[in-house]
Amino acid sequence: MNWHPGELDQLITIKREQLASDGMGGETVTLVNLAADIWAKVRPMSGNESERFDKLNATMTNTFVVRYRDDVREDDRIVWGGDEYNIRAIEKAGSRELYTVMMAERGVAQ
Repeated sequence: MNWHPGELDQLITIKREQLASDGMGGETVTLVNLAADIWAKVRPMSGNESERFDKLNATMTNTFVVRYRDDVREDDRIVWGGDEYNIRAIEKAGSRELYTVMMAERGVAQ
């Protein structure tokens, strides 16, 4: 796909899990910013609602496009508009790509 810099009009943050000492010999998982306030194009892809065990579950899948990054992984998370999205897939970029395209889902277990 061809993307244009002017389309990157939404601010997102990419977060990564990191282990930190809990001070009692154990570790806790914390989220740290991998990249804060980067510009992205956000395109809604699909949404779904289901009921399970008398609870309504809603999911939303979006495509996030950012300037090329080689440090993002599928186990990272995106925060956009106060919502957290799990990255499900990252399009494999060629050697001359200008953008990184990520599919991410909100409303699912971390």
